[in-house]
Amino acid sequence: MQLIQVLGTNHRQASVAAREQVVTARPAASLVADARQLLRASECLLLRTCNRVELYYVAPLEPGNEDAAKALICGAEQDLCLTRDQVDHFVGPGAVQHLFEVASGLDSMVLGEYEIMGQVREALAQAVENGWCGPVLRRLFDHAVRTGKRARRETAISSGIFSVGQCAARMAQQVVGSLEGRRVLVFGAGRIARVTAKHLASSRAGSITVFSRTYERAQELADACGGRAITAEELPSALEESDIVVGCASAPHYVIAPGDLDATVRCRRARPFVVIDLGVPRNVDPAVGEMPGVHLFNIDDLERVVAEHAGEREQEVQRVRAIVEEEAGEFDRWLSERSVSDVISELRAKAESVRQECLWLAERKLSEDELPTVAYLLDLLVRKLLHDPISAIRGAAADGPEANLLAAAKRLFGLEEDPAARGEAGAEPTLTGGSHAG
Repeated sequence: MQLIQVLGTNHRQASVAAREQVVTARPAASLVADARQLLRASECLLLRTCNRVELYYVAPLEPGNEDAAKALICGAEQDLCLTRDQVDHFVGPGAVQHLFEVASGLDSMVLGEYEIMGQVREALAQAVENGWCGPVLRRLFDHAVRTGKRARRETAISSGIFSVGQCAARMAQQVVGSLEGRRVLVFGAGRIARVTAKHLASSRAGSITVFSRTYERAQELADACGGRAITAEELPSALEESDIVVGCASAPHYVIAPGDLDATVRCRRARPFVVIDLGVPRNVDPAVGEMPGVHLFNIDDLERVVAEHAGEREQEVQRVRAIVEEEAGEFDRWLSERSVSDVISELRAKAESVRQECLWLAERKLSEDELPTVAYLLDLLVRKLLHDPISAIRGAAADGPEANLLAAAKRLFGLEEDPAARGEAGAEPTLTGGSHAG
């Protein structure tokens, strides 16, 4: 039977160096294609953020399947530094609960952060646009967004420091003191760049300069935070003038190397220069941190700031968990009802096929006057025979876990053959519950 599953790694299991290797090892489309082929996944969705790389998919759980799944993330052929014990694998209700915790900010480095909500929406939009996901994952991620909204509306999980941008500003303050009058250069114009730039502006930074590969996007962000956008020709002078550089660009390689900062370091004469790299893959060559007067931080360094303020919202965690459990239970009920409906539809379709076959055989031996009576009797017989099994299947969904009964029904009535293998267009998978498997 098909199950919702998720496998991936995050900031708790793997360093930023390992996570960026996973991100750059292969394009998203290639990873999804491999999941479809090796895991027989009928639906896929990839969630990539600065703190996590997770593949959500719908597929059967078979012997050896978990090892094959983890190998997709570890990428043995790319010789990554990620090991399989650094990869989580959740199945069925465990996968559903994990996603709802992610959307609610419980699994984030910054407890209750807002950015993850937008990232969950964007991951769903990408999967829909590329035709990777179907009705199950679409419903799952829509429900996850609803859960995340409810958690933030009904609890104080997002009070205090609730964004990566706020943590970045706090980290810079620890080096340079007040941000008032400080000149900031932001690389990138995406979601994290917008949040960070706006928070730095609200902290009374002296100026915000934005650089992006697309000048129009840089200008849009600059307008939103009262800053200015620059072109590539203006970048060297902007680096020399800056006190704080924040890397938020979406790039597969370093955009800042030691050579780019030589002039900056010389003209500052040991005055502290802060570089905050929020990119995954990283935007800044780690060697920059060895330059005199340069204080380099990456996304993993934010954990220190987060830890200092973790107690501010810990009392809200249990309230959010209660919401997550309630919403996950509601989704599981929908999934059970859908699974039951699929089995009942298959059962009725098979019964109708048998009835039509019997009627066709009877046509050879009956007159035209007798056929309507026989057709009525065959229809009545099929409905009578199916009444009790269908009632039992529906009752199982209402009473609780129905996986065993559905499996028995599929075996008993010969419904186990995969509709996709028979080439039946439009066939959808039957899903049932499961548990954490890794």
